[in-house]
Amino acid sequence: MEEIRTSEQSKPLYQSLRDGDVLEVVKAYAKATTLDARLKLIPTVHDDTILHMAIYMEQESIAIGIIEISRHNDELITQQNEFGNTALHEAAATDCVRVVEKLLEKAPALLSIPNENGEMPLYTAAHFGQKKNFILLAEKLKNDQHALHPHLFSLYPSNDPVTKSGKYSYDPERIRSTILHAAIHAEFFELALLIARKPEYAKIVLLKYKNLKTPLQLLSSNSSAFKSGMKCRLIKRFIYNCAQYEDAKEEDAHEQNSSDDSHVQSSSRATLFLRRIMSSVNRSVWIVLREWPTMKKIHDERKRHELALELAKFLIAEDFSWHIKAPSQSETPDIPLFIATSNGILEIVEETLRVYPLSLEYTNKEKQNILHLAIMHRQPDIFDVTKRFDVTKRLMPRLARQTDKNGFTILHHAGNMNFYKGGTQPGPALQLQEELEWYEKVEKLVPRYYARNTAAEQKETREEFYSRKYTETVKELSQNADKIIPPKSVNKLGWDESKEETPRQYFARTHGELLEEAQEWLERTSNSCSLVAGLIASVAFAAAFTIPGGSNGRNGQPILINSPFFLVFIITDALSIASSLTSLAMFLSILSSPYELDDFLRSLPRKLILGFTSLFFSVAVTSLAFASTMMLTIPIKKRLTTTLIYCVAFLPVTMFALLQYPLCEAFERSFRSSVKVVKRILPWPLIETACSKATKAHSS
Repeated sequence: MEEIRTSEQSKPLYQSLRDGDVLEVVKAYAKATTLDARLKLIPTVHDDTILHMAIYMEQESIAIGIIEISRHNDELITQQNEFGNTALHEAAATDCVRVVEKLLEKAPALLSIPNENGEMPLYTAAHFGQKKNFILLAEKLKNDQHALHPHLFSLYPSNDPVTKSGKYSYDPERIRSTILHAAIHAEFFELALLIARKPEYAKIVLLKYKNLKTPLQLLSSNSSAFKSGMKCRLIKRFIYNCAQYEDAKEEDAHEQNSSDDSHVQSSSRATLFLRRIMSSVNRSVWIVLREWPTMKKIHDERKRHELALELAKFLIAEDFSWHIKAPSQSETPDIPLFIATSNGILEIVEETLRVYPLSLEYTNKEKQNILHLAIMHRQPDIFDVTKRFDVTKRLMPRLARQTDKNGFTILHHAGNMNFYKGGTQPGPALQLQEELEWYEKVEKLVPRYYARNTAAEQKETREEFYSRKYTETVKELSQNADKIIPPKSVNKLGWDESKEETPRQYFARTHGELLEEAQEWLERTSNSCSLVAGLIASVAFAAAFTIPGGSNGRNGQPILINSPFFLVFIITDALSIASSLTSLAMFLSILSSPYELDDFLRSLPRKLILGFTSLFFSVAVTSLAFASTMMLTIPIKKRLTTTLIYCVAFLPVTMFALLQYPLCEAFERSFRSSVKVVKRILPWPLIETACSKATKAHSS
């Protein structure tokens, strides 16, 4: 009952604390003369003192009032809660710089008290991205470099009873994280740059510690911190490019200095001029857009990406933890280059290859190079960058011919579905087409005979594998002869059936489930669309014989034949019938297809494009025919009313286009690939020559 009564009595004080009533809270604190009474002012679940609560509620005035009336090194100020956090830990995690200053004046010892995670207040400030607090705390530690190590790490507690009193003393074997790791993990890249550029910190936090990734490895694991990991539509991409991160004056000064360089060539000047124009346009657009509240999020996102790139460039130049003496001896599976390749971080890959071109030939413990990883993880941008960095055009064939330790070629990795994340296209049919195009793109890099090779031919056959495993088993179980596995049962020893498959067979097997989904999706879509196309054709056909305004009984001519809207009606109705029947024919052709794997590369997607395009066009012209009928039957002379009718008529078309926008993007890509195929088939040089001769003859 005593505890309940105390809690009830603390409610007014808790309310005063929430409301920021400085006088009431400080007065109650001053009345409690003993430490026990002050601790029980507001009982909490996690043993927080009233000072802890004032700080994490960001009641800065109350916290300062409590600190000022406290004695130096008052036990309440140095009191720790259940998590071991002192008031300085709580203040370092919030934007209460004045509170941090006051606490350091009253109790300087707080700077070196760790919490239950072995974290000092400096680490807490880095973890929560409080740059001002970090600089303030770092300034206090500047004169004590010998005791700096414990402040830079989060440590695992020591289990040694001898060192129990100093269980959070610095020990390289018990490092959980560093201040740089904490800032990078929480995506406070501006603070991370500050830490990395401080020489006294960099020489400690940039080292490779046991069971801990390097800062660059950690950054390479976060694709969302870079522009290449951003998935956005056209409008957001445009706003993102317009958002201004750098100071406009500095940018203008940089451009001015570049333009004044007498050694700049004319082509460079032209490029610089175009960049200046684009920069001016982007800046003008951003001046208008930045006033919108939703634009701040896009601006902050670009700023975060730019800072992450700046940090990555610095770490790539300074981080040497992944260097080895020779590329052939590489046994490290998680060097930053490979992590960035797996996660699709184009910026880190480009910068690494620029600074260390030799890293293009590195392999991991599976003997896979950067090309294997880019293909396996479906990273086309990194695939293209790798080709671009091969200036001599000699290294790429060498990388493409290499096999991993299991004998798999890059063609096998093109069919590997272990890292497949759904592709970039909407719908299983278009995703399967994307996979087939990816396989086709990879196939161009390797010799033709690679498509017929199996992994077993590269390393060891099934018989050789069985023989080796049997020998190993006999040796292992020599003392237990009754448990020896007979040769006919060695299929349980780990033989990979994919080693006996050619790349194409392996691709067909691994994509079997996606093929089934694509077949079902395409059949379902074709059924629905053919039904809609049939309905539109029926309506348009009926409208052709139900002429608006009726016909003349004597000669059968339409009464409104002289109206300009009648001609519009006739043309749009005819186009509606033709396009809807074309769409219906395309979808019926899809339904009658055998749905083989190769059909999803060219044939079926093209029919789908034609079907959808014809269907969309039929919806558009049917809406136009409807609007023309309204104009014919209801005489309207006001231009505003006419405009509104047309807008209402085209509302379904607009909605249909917006809802099917992802498919439209996919169709555009497929259309471009179809155009490329046509260009390869037709003799374009002869056509261009004939056209140029005809033009010259006409001009003369």
